[in-house]
Amino acid sequence: MRLAFVRTKTESTVFTRENQAAPALDGAALEQMKISAKAGSSSKNIIMGLQQRHFLTGAEEWKFWNQAFQEVAVPGQLPVLLFPGREDLTSEELPRYIRRTGQPDIIWVEGPDYPPYLAQIFDCCPGSFKMVYSKDWRPEKIKALPRYDLCLVDEAWEVEEVKRVCPQIHCAIWDKLIDYRATHYPLPGEKIYDICYVAYLRERKNHELLLRAMAKLPERQLRCICIGDDRKGNRAELEKLARELNLAVHFTGEVPKAEVNRYVNQAKIGVMCATLDAAPRAILEYMAANVPVLVNAELWAGSRYVGPAAGLIKTPAEFHLGLAELLDTYQNYSPRAYLLEHYSAECVLAKFTAMLRQTSEKFAAMPETLN
Repeated sequence: MRLAFVRTKTESTVFTRENQAAPALDGAALEQMKISAKAGSSSKNIIMGLQQRHFLTGAEEWKFWNQAFQEVAVPGQLPVLLFPGREDLTSEELPRYIRRTGQPDIIWVEGPDYPPYLAQIFDCCPGSFKMVYSKDWRPEKIKALPRYDLCLVDEAWEVEEVKRVCPQIHCAIWDKLIDYRATHYPLPGEKIYDICYVAYLRERKNHELLLRAMAKLPERQLRCICIGDDRKGNRAELEKLARELNLAVHFTGEVPKAEVNRYVNQAKIGVMCATLDAAPRAILEYMAANVPVLVNAELWAGSRYVGPAAGLIKTPAEFHLGLAELLDTYQNYSPRAYLLEHYSAECVLAKFTAMLRQTSEKFAAMPETLN
């Protein structure tokens, strides 16, 4: 069973190289063309997991550029096929390739748009099972939604929105496969900080909620570490607010990925303060390090990952109460065990394949256990 992965964001899928006689693609060129482990990783982790367990016999990502057809093999990632594209964002080579190799069994689309190259792919692949995921929290606004067989969403409320506008489509909640077992784990040592927040310093991460909640607990003299790059120039403003509130907050700036786990382990609890986020990675980072997490109840997607053994969910008005409660009881939680029980790679892939079997007869013969 073969799969093709396509992103609808043209800036991530269509590229121009001015030098027609350019040498082989180097690392910088691959990054510029979004050929990296990070780009589309939520979807690609599942795809590669299905390959490793022999459900998929092949999988590839399709992109377009202004040069001859080329296949790019990157260790540990999906191979990328670069099709020569035209100015109208379609390709003469694409239909020939599909006739030569056959229609993919599955076309997995990421993004809400319906660019010309995607319309061409769909027209060339009427027999393919087509599924889509859009991480912009508005799946009901996905263009050409009736052309899909399955819409993946993060939360139950999104299912209702999709069904409202397109009742005939299958819609299902999926878990993200973000396996932190090898990179995030408990470490011995002193808990230097009470609280940690792993998040870029940008407005939608809502650091202010944390600072104002800490200020409501002055008698505790809380110590906090905020781990993340200052992407939007907000650090000075947040540091000023922390001083005005007389808070002990250390902003690390950008740190190497290998160092994040060490910092997380130095805190008693982690927090997720954002509203506009989908299955935040920080939640799973805390859990993998066996650090319980307090989550903003107004988070659009992701709080469902935090079960009763992993942390608490509180409204912004109650956030300071959640801090106090979790700090008083953090040693009673077992977030890593909860993560491994519910969101290990094995669990996530088993739930994903069960979802496919329930969606289409095409997958009826799929084994319940993938080896």
